[in-house]
Amino acid sequence: MGQVIMMKMLFVFNPNSGKAQIKNQLMKIIQVFSKAGYEITVYPTKASLDGYQHILDSEGRYDVITCSGGDGTLNETVAAVLKYKGEKPPIGYIPSGTTNDFAASLGIPRNMVKAAVNIAKGKRFPCDVGMVNGERSFNYVAAFGAFTRVSYGTPQNLKNVLGHQAYVIEAVRSLSTIKPQYMRVYSEEMHVEGNFVYGMISNTDSVGGIKNLTGNDVNLQDGLFEVTLIRELNNPIAVQSLINAFITKDLSKCDWVCTWKTSSVRFESPQPVSWTLDGEYGGEHTEIKFSVKEKAVDFLIGGVPANN
Repeated sequence: MGQVIMMKMLFVFNPNSGKAQIKNQLMKIIQVFSKAGYEITVYPTKASLDGYQHILDSEGRYDVITCSGGDGTLNETVAAVLKYKGEKPPIGYIPSGTTNDFAASLGIPRNMVKAAVNIAKGKRFPCDVGMVNGERSFNYVAAFGAFTRVSYGTPQNLKNVLGHQAYVIEAVRSLSTIKPQYMRVYSEEMHVEGNFVYGMISNTDSVGGIKNLTGNDVNLQDGLFEVTLIRELNNPIAVQSLINAFITKDLSKCDWVCTWKTSSVRFESPQPVSWTLDGEYGGEHTEIKFSVKEKAVDFLIGGVPANN
């Protein structure tokens, strides 16, 4: 009898993500992969960028790279695989953070063991990745302005107390107190300038746990990201108009919001502006350019996401 060749998997996880919930599931997850015929190397991360470096140093040694953690862990995993000079192995993702917008867009279950089963049975799904100034990558959202100094995680207890609509109203009202940023924004499809309290470039159908906020035609592999800019809210009509747009989940109908799809967009501002990339600090910039790498990495998921 010939020797059975086992597939090799690197499993990188953040032991502290999402209240360290993986510790209760780790053995079950490893059993799922073992039963599926994988020889598994487990690597718990010790610090920021530790996972990135380990995956980078592991090029050519594994058939699948699986990661578990929040947005930061996934960001590091994708960034490392993108740097591979040879064949890029597919990525499995077991979310253990708080919001997991990108996982929701990919149809990945919140249950960690179910997510592992999906990876073990998984189909390859090529996915677009965003690039910042041609160097740093992001998976699903780059943003400036309101909400970006804190994590994207919606405070669930506040949401539970107030209910969705009340939470949205409170969030939008806080926008009117934010100091706006003057920006000039250039892309092939659109050129806008003015004072903006928030802006994002996204590739997700869920933002801050709210589905379809950027439209119901988001496609994760079309080579296009969605640009959303919210202008300065300088009167009560503007605030109410935006509240209505959030509640109906249709920002495109609001006069204080600019939205469009693009494969490349550049922002310029007289003052340095702080950006976040997938919820992590992305530096301060007076000029920043975003582009899309179409179908840059493959994810192992249970099926094709709804909008693809």
